[in-house]
Amino acid sequence: EPVKSSPPENKIAWRHEEQKELEVTPEEVSKPPEFRILGALSKRYALLEGEEGLVLLEPQAARERVFYERLINDQGEIESQGLLVPVLLELDVRDVDLLMRFREHFDQAGFALESFGGQTVTISAAPSFLNENDIKRSLIDLVDLVIDRDGSSRVKKLAYEGFASKVSYVLARQDGWSESSLSGLLDDLFKCDLPYCDPAGRPTLVQISFQELDRKFGKS
Repeated sequence: EPVKSSPPENKIAWRHEEQKELEVTPEEVSKPPEFRILGALSKRYALLEGEEGLVLLEPQAARERVFYERLINDQGEIESQGLLVPVLLELDVRDVDLLMRFREHFDQAGFALESFGGQTVTISAAPSFLNENDIKRSLIDLVDLVIDRDGSSRVKKLAYEGFASKVSYVLARQDGWSESSLSGLLDDLFKCDLPYCDPAGRPTLVQISFQELDRKFGKS
């Protein structure tokens, strides 16, 4: 049975410059793609049969896109856990000010932050999948993301988008994937606004057309 996945209507589903392997026009985006699941390749890729040829799915990239859009659309829930010993993070005063101004985004993402005075921030709760080193590194990376954009109307959005990208990367690699989960993953993927690339722009699907296969096998 082909797996039918219907992307939202009137949406341009991916950026063409990043998805040249898939020769699909914007008008075709509204058509639900049909795939027959063939199996897995070395537990790294899923093999699908499409209307135009062989399609390779990178499941981790696909899961990353799904998690990312759920977070951005406030549909995802990140499990937060309190820390027995709060993590102390030493930052520049300016960086502490940035974190406090963007604290609402960290609250949504499972962090509980407080200014400890001066250059110190205390973290009393964090997403459950992060260890102490990951917590510190994620916060520092986010500060680096917004520090050059201070004052921009898009700073807060950029801060949360940057964190959502980091979170989705970790979540996508936690539980792995199986062939039995591919049907649901494809359905979730094509509910996304940009199903053909992960948050970093890497492809989730690559097509090898029947014409290309025929050329390689010397068929006319």
